[in-house]
Amino acid sequence: MNRDSKVIHFLITARGGSKGVQRKNLAMVDGVPLVVRSVNAALACRVPGSVNVSTDDDEIASLATAAGATVTRRPIEIASDNSPSELAIHHFLTTHSYLAGTLVLIQPTAPFLTGEDLERVVQTCTSYDSCLTAYRSHAFLWRRSLDGHVTGVNHDFKVRLRRQDTDEMEYIENGGAYGMDIGGFLVHRHRFFGRVGCVEVPRIRSIEIDSIEDLQLANIIAKHLASR
Repeated sequence: MNRDSKVIHFLITARGGSKGVQRKNLAMVDGVPLVVRSVNAALACRVPGSVNVSTDDDEIASLATAAGATVTRRPIEIASDNSPSELAIHHFLTTHSYLAGTLVLIQPTAPFLTGEDLERVVQTCTSYDSCLTAYRSHAFLWRRSLDGHVTGVNHDFKVRLRRQDTDEMEYIENGGAYGMDIGGFLVHRHRFFGRVGCVEVPRIRSIEIDSIEDLQLANIIAKHLASR
């Protein structure tokens, strides 16, 4: 039973099924399956920790093992389209009796997450109870009402400000990684609790793959990043 408060566990949730992109976690970006890209990012983190993949799928399990991760087989009843990642986190922690330390949840749908990003997630968890990766946004958000008209969400639409005149720091969650105190998660059973920190990631590396178009764009971005 692990009670070491300094232990770090990187957990990549990668089930076999998906809606928008068939077998999405096996999709290729720059010739590398998404799940393997996540394993590589975790292994590249300079903060030592176990690298684990939670999956219900044989092919994903085989690729993850070959890439250097430890696999936890997820029961099919918590691997459906409607199964939140929190169920996989709880299953992983209770299966291995991990009661303390820091867990970093990594989602393969963020193909450009780096070891340095994950290091900052771990560091942020030393000051906050939980955290997320996100990119800064200056977007003017609008919401459509039931009768069809739209109103400003994060701005007064009657006062048109230039972007440089806005002093609010707003962030868009990029779905890459989430850090959390293990003890706190076991109490709250949710990835966000207590004081929540934010790890800022550049927008160009913050694409989240949910559709074929996202996957196509990610491969274009990969070529651009490789040419830098």
